[in-house]
Amino acid sequence: MSSAAVVLVTGASGFIGSHVTFQLLDAGYRVRGTARGAKLELLRRYFGSNPRFEAVEIDDIVSGDFTSAMQGVNAIVHLASPLAGRQSPEDALNSAIGGTLNVLRQAVKAKISQVVLTSSWATTLDPSLEATFAGVTFTEKDWGKTSREDLLEEGRNPIYVYCGTKTLSELAAWNFAAEHRELDLATINPPFVYGKPIPELVSGSGVMSLGTNALLYQLIAGEPGRPLPPQLPPYYCNVVDVARAHVLALRLPKLPDDTDVQDKRFIVAGPGAMLWADAVKVLHERRPAIKDRLPTLDNSPALPGPLSRIDTTRAREVLGMKEYVGWEDTLLETVDALVEAEKTWAA
Repeated sequence: MSSAAVVLVTGASGFIGSHVTFQLLDAGYRVRGTARGAKLELLRRYFGSNPRFEAVEIDDIVSGDFTSAMQGVNAIVHLASPLAGRQSPEDALNSAIGGTLNVLRQAVKAKISQVVLTSSWATTLDPSLEATFAGVTFTEKDWGKTSREDLLEEGRNPIYVYCGTKTLSELAAWNFAAEHRELDLATINPPFVYGKPIPELVSGSGVMSLGTNALLYQLIAGEPGRPLPPQLPPYYCNVVDVARAHVLALRLPKLPDDTDVQDKRFIVAGPGAMLWADAVKVLHERRPAIKDRLPTLDNSPALPGPLSRIDTTRAREVLGMKEYVGWEDTLLETVDALVEAEKTWAA
């Protein structure tokens, strides 16, 4: 696709969406970004001086009419999706699946074939995430098992619901693409996304404004001498690399109709693993000013099993994702951004 093309970006003011928008504009694309409410004004204020950017309001991703927003558009990057714990499980499910299908249906109606969808590595395993410590290798051929009934079961934690919702919404997208082979769908599937947000596009304050960076905030927030937080899957991808993968996906040619419809499913992840104990050691050494804010490493629990690995071969060979920001640099830039963000909360 020509870099002079018009790309519609849903959720353009979000953590990943703002970086996607920035990189698309930097690459010469024209960008139409969607948002609603106060976020629309933030977008216009930050990107408005660029003549290749315009912001449009979509009130509801599930039921909103994209007719005007999609006029003259060559491709869509769909990022708008609920964050973990922000909605009830049922609302999160309806929003994620309904929003994705609404965008895809209206894309087909508008004769826009190319769509890049933000999904998650978490769709490659069950939402319990237990396979993280099972010594297996995750590839694009893997899928987690879940259902609406499973996710609505009482007592499910927000991350379980979020991961399962991602699985069901991505499956719905691929099923739709299989029924509409004129659609050229790609998905970008990162694990936990960390990095420096664009400060001018952050809305709200406090922990709820941090998105996935809140997981790293656990390392510098809390009582001195507290234990390490429970070890989540230690896979990560820097937000600039996630955004770059979306831009690269727009440059891929359409697949022949006789190939597997899911051949443009790409796991992107940085090298190595960001284990909390290792992260605390790096912060002790590289950021001594905050050492009194870090958890203790005394009696750190062992991992529950052998750490599984993520295979990013296809992203390297097909997308051209040959380099990533490493975990130490990602950790440090994120923590530095979090410390700066705190100053605005107190203001």
